[in-house]
Amino acid sequence: MSIAEQSVAQTGHVTEELPNFITLLNQWFPHSGLVHFFHYWENIVFSFLVLGLIAHRFIGAARQKSFLPKGRQNRCEMVVEGITGFVTGILGPKGIEHVPFLGTLFIYILIENFLGMIPFMKSPTSAWSTTIALALITTVYVQWVGIKEQGFFHYVKHMAGNPQGLLGLALVPIMLVINLSIEYLAVPLSLSLRLFANVSSEDKLLYKFAELTGMYWGAPFPFQIFANVLVMIFSLVQAFVFLLLATVYISLIMPHDEEHSDPQCGASSAAH
Repeated sequence: MSIAEQSVAQTGHVTEELPNFITLLNQWFPHSGLVHFFHYWENIVFSFLVLGLIAHRFIGAARQKSFLPKGRQNRCEMVVEGITGFVTGILGPKGIEHVPFLGTLFIYILIENFLGMIPFMKSPTSAWSTTIALALITTVYVQWVGIKEQGFFHYVKHMAGNPQGLLGLALVPIMLVINLSIEYLAVPLSLSLRLFANVSSEDKLLYKFAELTGMYWGAPFPFQIFANVLVMIFSLVQAFVFLLLATVYISLIMPHDEEHSDPQCGASSAAH
């Protein structure tokens, strides 16, 4: 039975993604309530696997007390320093306080994207339910930063388009609707759909090449390797784009007075 036939037998439609170990368990034990539960929530299961992996690696590295970092500690410090340099390059020195959130977001998305390349695993970011959750968390964080940095009154004024004069005051309701729609609807939809569409397409690419390899006795296998390389590159790019956009959104929501001119310049250069 081919991959597609197995998928049809299980769900009634072709999912066009490689089977993971939970899918196989559901096929082997179709009457098990526990297996069915994990199969229904498999995206959350794999998301928690990624969280556990990140916590294990970085907590273990933080517990190493050597004066000169080496091994895992050295690799983790390189990642943290790289992300810190990128974020502060856009937000300025004040951006250091946002590195824990943005860095965790980048590493989490990157590992989730890569997870689908491991046999019998799955990329949770190939499901829109995962990417919309990440986008909503990012949106809430960005708006919280805006309220924290500007104060609630100036935040509302910013959302109202910083009205000037009678005409500006008359346009406040329209500007509020437009800005709130962009910040709370367009931004999370844009972030989530971009990541979901790209990662799900990568999974379909791997699935198609795997299916061809099975149909033609391994002849297209070199193309499968090439597809894996492309998926690795695209997965890294998508995680980086999510990080870049989240950082730029933070820079745009922060106060734009003279005291914050450096972050604003950095954000403008990154946008171009």
